Amino acid sequence: MFRIQRKLLLINFLVIISTTLASSQAKDNSPFSQFGLGDFIESDMPASHAMGGLSAAYHDFFEANLDNPASLGYLQYTSLQLGFFAKRSSIKRLDDKQTIWSGNLDHLSLNIPIINPLNEALERRETDFSWGTSISLRPYSQVGYFIRITDSIPDIGDVQRTFTGSGGLYQIMWGNGIKFKNFAAGINLTYLYGKQSFQEQTIFRDLENASFDEFENADAYKGFQYRVGLLYEHPLDLKAARENEDKPSRLLSFGLFATGKTSLNIKSDISQLGISTFNGQVVDVDTAFFVQDQAGKAKLSSTWGAGFMYRHAGDFRFGFDYQAASWSTYQNDARPATFKDSYRLGAGLAWIPDANSITSYFKRVEYRAGFYTMTDPRVIENTQVKVTAATIGAGFPLILQRNIAWLQLGIDVGKRTGGDRLSDNFIRGNVGIILNDNSWFIKGKYD
Repeated sequence: MFRIQRKLLLINFLVIISTTLASSQAKDNSPFSQFGLGDFIESDMPASHAMGGLSAAYHDFFEANLDNPASLGYLQYTSLQLGFFAKRSSIKRLDDKQTIWSGNLDHLSLNIPIINPLNEALERRETDFSWGTSISLRPYSQVGYFIRITDSIPDIGDVQRTFTGSGGLYQIMWGNGIKFKNFAAGINLTYLYGKQSFQEQTIFRDLENASFDEFENADAYKGFQYRVGLLYEHPLDLKAARENEDKPSRLLSFGLFATGKTSLNIKSDISQLGISTFNGQVVDVDTAFFVQDQAGKAKLSSTWGAGFMYRHAGDFRFGFDYQAASWSTYQNDARPATFKDSYRLGAGLAWIPDANSITSYFKRVEYRAGFYTMTDPRVIENTQVKVTAATIGAGFPLILQRNIAWLQLGIDVGKRTGGDRLSDNFIRGNVGIILNDNSWFIKGKYD
């Protein structure tokens, strides 16, 4: 009974945090986010991200890789995964420099092996088949900016223009992965939704009692997306392992995933207000234009990724990952934009000095490092946005009530550029918490 109550508490906690994330708004002030759908959020987990973002072939017994659903077939422990991030950006636009801090909840997922390996151990048997499932909530993109520009126009004086944007898109995902012997396949079904709001205001500062215009646009998106994935793990020392009646320790994994084109429905509220002032006070507001629930469509690109990962027992692994997306086919009736095809290239490694060390805790820590370079589909001043960064991190094992838990820490140090006049030197800290439990779906036996 206690185990059932504990599991229900975990699920309730997941629902509460999911609601909090869904209702939260971006606190960032990024001029990049005024273009397209805003700033896209990295979708990999802190552990794989610290290795440069090994999304295609990364898999682990204790945690889920939500980018490739096939990895769920390798999961052996139920895991509740939470991720947070904090980011410091030094943004330079023309001669203006600004330092911005931002942060938010990055991901939340509950991942369960339906066929619990503990049953096999208790029944002293082995099976070639396994199945894992996952439900998660993650941000997809976010908008958050505040830009004020003042121009001087002859015979009019100073004209102040203010541009603000907020909101974002989120994804609720249900994933399943099955594994048979060395092969695994999986599928993610995702519901994309969210709302983005934009305001533009023009004020004639030197004209006495002049009216000014305010334009507002709010776009609500919703639609479904799917992703399929494959994984194959090849043992390199199978013959020697069989001779020693042991399991292979040198393994090479190949992964592949693909996402289909996504169609989103849009409902837009558009308004234009004429605001009159007297002695600095608003005296009249006139609605010049108003449209509610204007229907539209958006089409997101198809994507794919491939990679490999070499693993030696439980103490060393490295890999390579490549992703591409055909964003040149992007369409958006509410906010038209010209996108270009994008790519992401990443590589990294992880090392545990001595996973079985008793005398030194830090020898049981997994240390990670990597890099990635990528292009963003958005185009600013006829130049595609580009990001390059180095990553480091570590995974700290913990024991909580006889169950395993992990604290994942990571740091990105990199640069993002959009044309010659807009750049962002950033440091991003990632924190992941993994709570494991292997007592789900245990078969009870009575004599």
